[in-house]
Amino acid sequence: MAGKFSDWIALVEASYNLEGNDSQWLKGLLGHVSKILNRGSEPVGWTFHCTPTTFKLGSFSEGTSKTLTYAARMSHALSTEKSLDLTYRTGVVIATASELVFPRLPDMHKMFFNLLKGRMQDLLVINCQSGMGSGVSIGMLLKQTSQVTVHERRRWPQAAAHIGAAVRLRGKIAQLSSIDSPEVEAILDSGGTLHHARSPAKDQDVRENLRAIVRRIERTRTHAGRADPDEALSNWEGLVNGRWSIVDRFDTDGRRFIVAIKNDPAHPDLRGLTPRERQVAEYVGLGCASKEIAYILGLSESSITNCTARVQSKLGIHSRAELVAFFAPNGFRRKLVEVILNGENMLITTNQLIKSYQLTELSESEREIATYLIAGSTNADIAQRRNSSEYTIANQVQSIFRKLSVRSRGELVAKLQNKKN
Repeated sequence: MAGKFSDWIALVEASYNLEGNDSQWLKGLLGHVSKILNRGSEPVGWTFHCTPTTFKLGSFSEGTSKTLTYAARMSHALSTEKSLDLTYRTGVVIATASELVFPRLPDMHKMFFNLLKGRMQDLLVINCQSGMGSGVSIGMLLKQTSQVTVHERRRWPQAAAHIGAAVRLRGKIAQLSSIDSPEVEAILDSGGTLHHARSPAKDQDVRENLRAIVRRIERTRTHAGRADPDEALSNWEGLVNGRWSIVDRFDTDGRRFIVAIKNDPAHPDLRGLTPRERQVAEYVGLGCASKEIAYILGLSESSITNCTARVQSKLGIHSRAELVAFFAPNGFRRKLVEVILNGENMLITTNQLIKSYQLTELSESEREIATYLIAGSTNADIAQRRNSSEYTIANQVQSIFRKLSVRSRGELVAKLQNKKN
């Protein structure tokens, strides 16, 4: 099966290579992606910036053929807003177009077929979000329609967490000219010995945690540590304590150090929420489960659950479904306005949230599935997140439709968000 014996840690290591421009960096990533996907065609990578109302392509991977670059640019130029929503604003990390887009938007299937003159039947896309509206996408044209494998659905969200973190990190390269840069808050060697700490890293408990994390990461980088991809990826979290990325740096004498660089996602302030609560809420809006957010931010699952509960309490939101609806990029997020008051960035809205009585007829599991539907998740994605079968999810979705008297996901979102169908 594709990716079963591939070196996923090599991909993570390549993600944190801060040398070169974005095009060169992407080329290095794609060398590892090709081996992992092993589908026989050339992948292409590009950076992007995506807000609830705008989308802009950035750099393409160096050395990509003109044909692939043209196809990627034209497909985005011809994409509808709904297509961009499905691809970039739902939190889905990996999917084929035949799974995610074509069934819902037949016109996009026709456009794809005409653009490629029938030579290709499908497209695999991997999205790596930075958590701040930017990210990296990796695309691979497929000669036959295809589906994402179980291994890919499980492993790519973890690998994507690192690539997304690296996107944020690369934006700080100017401040990382040396290990003395202010953003470097801890310096350790490969054995976990701490040589320097500043800011929160000076706390004794934090220092011990950083030592343990570095030792664990170093074990994953051994030949034996790479043998089990699932364990290796689990041992190398996206962030440490929701704050630091762990990156190799070399001094002028060629000595290798492990540095903890401040790299947490930062967002405009929403009154009453702490920075950590805002981080978690943003990922909830992307449809991420607590387990996924815990991996991305390097925190415990219980911490994420408690943080989510605090957000709901502070914002007067009564369910996770309402929270998703508020923060989903393709929902209320579109009508949030960023303003500056007294020198502070704030987000304001006048939208009405979901009324709790609308969900009373649903079971607990159906309410959770409804939150994924609001965020735009596919049945396959929901099944993977809930460790269930697509057949079971499909039945539960139909039960939700029946109880709420709607016929489609679009009607469901319109009804819950008090929009006209």
